[in-house]
Amino acid sequence: MANINDNIRGKKLFKEGSSKQQAVKGSDGEVTVAKEITDELASLTDMSALFNDDGLYQYNKFLIKQIEDLREDVEELHAFIKDAFGKDSSSAASQGTKGDTGSTGATGAKGDTGATGPKGPQGDTGATGPAGADGKDGNNASVSGFSGKKTVGKETWNFEDGLLNSVK
Repeated sequence: MANINDNIRGKKLFKEGSSKQQAVKGSDGEVTVAKEITDELASLTDMSALFNDDGLYQYNKFLIKQIEDLREDVEELHAFIKDAFGKDSSSAASQGTKGDTGSTGATGAKGDTGATGPKGPQGDTGATGPAGADGKDGNNASVSGFSGKKTVGKETWNFEDGLLNSVK
């Protein structure tokens, strides 16, 4: 059985800045790049030129390997989430809250005290109170309640109420 933590260990590789801005590392530790660069990166769909140009390939082969490792990790994480919670978040394998406890029944009447003296008669046993009412049924709850974003490679994963909401 595996556990998933709620500690996001990394920062974004970059964030979008204004037009024609120089790349700079801010006080928050994140690198801000020009809008033109983020637009260009967002439009990329084919990396075959990287493999076809030996100079580019040799220069970038370690990055390509790391990206492939990350892709495999995301694939495994996807399979884990699907196996653990199913494909439909509305029927995810989570447990609802515990229902309310029923009220306590009334205490029975006390029996009579026996007569004084040797082997005096014993008093009657009191009546048993009625059973308490059943508690309310629980309702669905999220897996962990976590809401936020997680950057995985070039994708941003959005979580709401502990469930993966979208991947961009």
